[in-house]
Amino acid sequence: MANFLRTNFLVLFLLNSGNLFNYLFQLVIARQLTPTDFGTFNAINSIAIILLAPSAVLPVVFSRYTVTLLQTSMGQVRDILVRGMKFFTWITLGLLVLCLLGLPGIKSYLHLTSTLPLVLMLIQFSLSLVRPILFGVIQGLQRFTLYGLGSSSIPLVRFLSGLVFVIVLEWGVNGAVFSGVVGAIVAMVIGFWGIRDVLNKPNEPIPPGLTKEMGRYGLPALGTACMVMVLGNLDIVFVRHYCTPEEAGFYATAAILGRIAMFLPGVLTHVLFPVAAQAHEEGEKGSSVLWTSLGLTTLLGGGFALLCALWPEMIISFLFGSKYIDAAPMLVIISIAMALLAIANVVFTFSLARSEFGYLWPLAGGVLLMFILIFLFHDSARTIAMNVLWSVLTILVGTMGWYLSKNFRPQTAP
Repeated sequence: MANFLRTNFLVLFLLNSGNLFNYLFQLVIARQLTPTDFGTFNAINSIAIILLAPSAVLPVVFSRYTVTLLQTSMGQVRDILVRGMKFFTWITLGLLVLCLLGLPGIKSYLHLTSTLPLVLMLIQFSLSLVRPILFGVIQGLQRFTLYGLGSSSIPLVRFLSGLVFVIVLEWGVNGAVFSGVVGAIVAMVIGFWGIRDVLNKPNEPIPPGLTKEMGRYGLPALGTACMVMVLGNLDIVFVRHYCTPEEAGFYATAAILGRIAMFLPGVLTHVLFPVAAQAHEEGEKGSSVLWTSLGLTTLLGGGFALLCALWPEMIISFLFGSKYIDAAPMLVIISIAMALLAIANVVFTFSLARSEFGYLWPLAGGVLLMFILIFLFHDSARTIAMNVLWSVLTILVGTMGWYLSKNFRPQTAP
């Protein structure tokens, strides 16, 4: 347990250093762009995150099966790594063609005047589909220092690039999106460097049928990743569509800050997953690491949400400037919603590591509820934020109810 806590604090520091640069990047461009352009950028950025949601399953699957194959040989880890990179390179090319065909529709939905930022977003999307495989293997090997350094390099490089493209060159929204492209390239380089020893191992074929098993495991993991991404990002797109451009800019500000309540403790799941998976492989229950992660997540996420509830105007004006002060009421709502989602996500991650998928029912029900509520009630950005909060609360209650009923059923006498 002591080693688990030390590793958690190391990853917490490294990945949240990256999150810090994510927010510094947002602060820099928010002060440089108008609220309308800032809302435009974050709507495009949210679409990129949602498009990449399926790729979030890749580190989960490759980490899970790296742990399994490592019990046999590193050569088999190399085999799934190479197979995965080849397969998803072709998938990326096919998706890129489909996305290019859909650009006019996206441009119209977001009321954009240019397709260039969308093209840049698709370039970033293309570069980001293979990278999760590399970092999934690194995570499964439990090289957490390298994993943290590689993951935090993306926001660091994006921040530095943003200083050049947005402030110095004044490329506006295009410069902000292009900064993400540069970050993706650097992360790919670090990822390949991090698994160079694996690539140098002699290849050993994986057991027959393992790829099908990975695919079956990947479906619930994919569903989880997509639904969590939707809960944390699609609201910005809806606000951009239903509300005024200025209101969308205020909402984007609140959402960016409010997500800290999820991302700050969310990095702990990067340690929880391989540790829980290894415990499952060794026949252990592993509930102690779950409750430790839940406690730390509640402390970090809930603590940040409390700060936002007490001093929303002060936080907004200090970080983004007084022109964004109207985002304060929405910050309170979104930060609470994201803290609750972070707690639920710990249970999702632990259950995935143990191949237990019953939580998908309350998760899917909550996402469906969010769509219904936003479709029916969208008169203001604050209303949409409340819809997200009620949906996430429903998910958390349902998920905890499922987990507790499954693991703490009273034993019947023989």
